[in-house]
Amino acid sequence: MDISERLEMFALTETDHSRFGGIARLISRVGPAVLDKFYSVVRADRRRSAFFKSQSVMDHARAKQLDHWVDLFSGRIDSNYMARAERIGQVHARIGLPPTFYIGAYAQILAEVIERDITAGIAGPLMKTRAKRLGTLLKVALLDVDIATSAYLAAQDHSRETTLSSLSVALETVAQGDLTTQLGELPAGFEQIQSDFAAMCDCIAQTLGAVAASSEQIRVGASEIRAASDDLSQRTESQAAALEESAAALDQLTNGVQTSAQGASEVNRSVSEAEAEAREGGQVVEEAVEAMDGIQKSAQEIGAFVNVIDSIAFQTNLLALNAGVEAARAGDAGKGFAVVANEVRALAQRSAEAAQNIKDLIGSSEQQVGRGVALVGRTGEVFRRIVDKVSGITGLAAQISENSQNQAGQLGQVNSAIGDMDRMTQQNAAMVEETTAAARNLAQQAEDLAKLVRMFKLDIGATGGSPLSVVPPASAPAPRALPEPAAYSAPRTSGALALKPEEATDADWAEF
Repeated sequence: MDISERLEMFALTETDHSRFGGIARLISRVGPAVLDKFYSVVRADRRRSAFFKSQSVMDHARAKQLDHWVDLFSGRIDSNYMARAERIGQVHARIGLPPTFYIGAYAQILAEVIERDITAGIAGPLMKTRAKRLGTLLKVALLDVDIATSAYLAAQDHSRETTLSSLSVALETVAQGDLTTQLGELPAGFEQIQSDFAAMCDCIAQTLGAVAASSEQIRVGASEIRAASDDLSQRTESQAAALEESAAALDQLTNGVQTSAQGASEVNRSVSEAEAEAREGGQVVEEAVEAMDGIQKSAQEIGAFVNVIDSIAFQTNLLALNAGVEAARAGDAGKGFAVVANEVRALAQRSAEAAQNIKDLIGSSEQQVGRGVALVGRTGEVFRRIVDKVSGITGLAAQISENSQNQAGQLGQVNSAIGDMDRMTQQNAAMVEETTAAARNLAQQAEDLAKLVRMFKLDIGATGGSPLSVVPPASAPAPRALPEPAAYSAPRTSGALALKPEEATDADWAEF
């Protein structure tokens, strides 16, 4: 209800507003004394004084109340006043100040203000009885307002307490796992709570039903994952063992190839040395061929010299024959010369025989030398072919050495790759074991979740499913007996069932 509707309900018009100035002056004049008298009564009342923790708090509340009244009649009743008055009500609710205390205080204070105002003039003694009668009227009227208001609030409290009690019983039943419970009939104005509670139970039941189905699927899936993980773990372990053996064999093969590569390098070096020596031998054979050619030429020259000697011996023999003929012609005078001629002829004969022997030997030597030259020539040709073959072998050995080195490097890379695969397989095996453990844990959690869901009594037939009720809940407690509506007289704090007033703080009295 807005401010204009409230002013209309209380018949407050501009005429009433025109009187605000006089009322403000009246409150400023008599208010302090009236409030002093009222708070002295409050200090003597244990129930009301409990709302003030000290005298300073009570003095602060007195000053704020006087300021509130002066401000009330110093301006207009507008939205600012409404906001300030509502803050005062909120403070009273927070500290647990009953409306009876507030309305009763207003009754006492207003009766005292009216009495002081009416009896302030010359006719004061005559008007005292009328003033007291008006004060009594005001107090009784406000008492009637308080009783009706308290009854209204008590009826509202009873409705709330009835609703809260039913809701508490239903929630306790739900807490025990029975989601089929219902609130039953609630007081007027609380039908939404009933429908919301039913919707909540239905939503929870549907959710738990879905959770139950999902947990079963999770359990089955986790079991399949666990079985697959176990199988994969065994296969991974076998593969890891096979890879480890392959890595060891490949390492041995790599070492063997490296050794072969080193041997090939040694062979290549030896073949290179043999090629060099073969080339050197070929060169020596060529030199020997040249030497044999020289010997053959020398033999031919010696043969020529021997022919000359033979020719000289032949001519000498002829000369000796001629000398003998001439000596025979000379007779006795030529006998001595004949002897010399015979000796010369004999010597020439022997020289011719020796020259013939030498010629025969030289002919034989020339044949042997020719044969040697031919053999040395063939040897040189063989050496050249050997050098060519050795050169080919050297190229092949170099190629084999290079290939062996490349194979050794490639096998080293393969060995390293297999080593990495072995390590990765070992890591995969560890991860598979972790996955298997996680799958077992997931299956166990799914089973635990299913057990938790089976603790609830569900009715999900509305969605086509069958009711799920495995573990019966404990019997629902009987509804608590509710008190009959009573006059709103006991102090209350925040909450419908609170009975003990809270101690007010200084900040609570910042708004009166």
